[in-house]
Amino acid sequence: MGKGWLVVISLSIVLLCGCVSSTDANRVGDDFNREEAAKTRMSLGLTYLKNNNYTQAKKNLDKALEFYPHSGDVHYALAYYYQLVGDNERAESAYKTAISLSPNSGDIMNSYGAFQCQNGRYAEAKRYFLKAIDSKQYANAAETYENLALCAQSQGNLDDAIAYLEDAVKHQPGRPKSLLLLSELYVADRQWDNAKRTLSTYQRVASTTPNVLWMSYEVAKAQGDESKALAYGNRLLEQFPQSALAERVQQQINTSKPQIMRSLKANPSEGSPPAEESSANEKSTSKNSEVSKETPQFHIVKQGENLYRISLMHNIKVATLQTWNNLEDPGAIFAGMKLWLVPTQLQEK
Repeated sequence: MGKGWLVVISLSIVLLCGCVSSTDANRVGDDFNREEAAKTRMSLGLTYLKNNNYTQAKKNLDKALEFYPHSGDVHYALAYYYQLVGDNERAESAYKTAISLSPNSGDIMNSYGAFQCQNGRYAEAKRYFLKAIDSKQYANAAETYENLALCAQSQGNLDDAIAYLEDAVKHQPGRPKSLLLLSELYVADRQWDNAKRTLSTYQRVASTTPNVLWMSYEVAKAQGDESKALAYGNRLLEQFPQSALAERVQQQINTSKPQIMRSLKANPSEGSPPAEESSANEKSTSKNSEVSKETPQFHIVKQGENLYRISLMHNIKVATLQTWNNLEDPGAIFAGMKLWLVPTQLQEK
């Protein structure tokens, strides 16, 4: 299972018309609303942050704080900034201030829980995740249960991780990430029937990957369904021939039943999985050759590193790293995390 996909609820970026001029702080009169000016500056700062312009992001967030220092959202935005640049001490302080100013914000509680988990404070992380879920009008319980699962998994608590992911799927049945993570844990725990059911659901709502086909192949083998295993092996070899998992399944087939390979070549359509399990969004395999074999497949995140610095280190855009690692938020990484540096179809998980 790919570890460390902590989901920090992304700060909403509200693009407002116009901007606040450099003379705003000096304006007087009833026409100047400091709270609205702070919101505008905060939105600008987060937009710059999204575009990796950290200098302008910090300037606008500081200006937002100057305009309205009692805004929990402004301190939350600053905490997010400090978390991204690896300044954990200031991030901790900003999160605490944000919580004191907005004690009922589920989003802030969830993000602070993710921050705590990234820094190895698991008991505190769980406490704030549960506070987020218990918050009234909090609509992101699925993401928070997913975070709880990842925290539990990082401690080796497989049973709790599975239970939390099951809760995540109950709150959002078609959530691809939760379905994938849950499938991986079911396979690891040899819960073959549950794994088969969850993988089938995943393939109806998301694009097929080498990892998904490999797990489906493993599940079919474990259940003694050689025909279905052959079908999934066939799909993996045909759709992702350059992937490491395709090579792996071919070796297994050659070792266990040499005649299966002859069948695969002679009858490529034999034993195709049910139509409902085929993704409507399957990607072309031509991209498999875009990344050189000499390119490192992954990077282990070190203490103090952030996604921006890692992107510079490996000359890969932040947005690309987010896509390859299913990261909804660039701040959702932590020390020890395995960060993929290659596209999904080349990842051997």
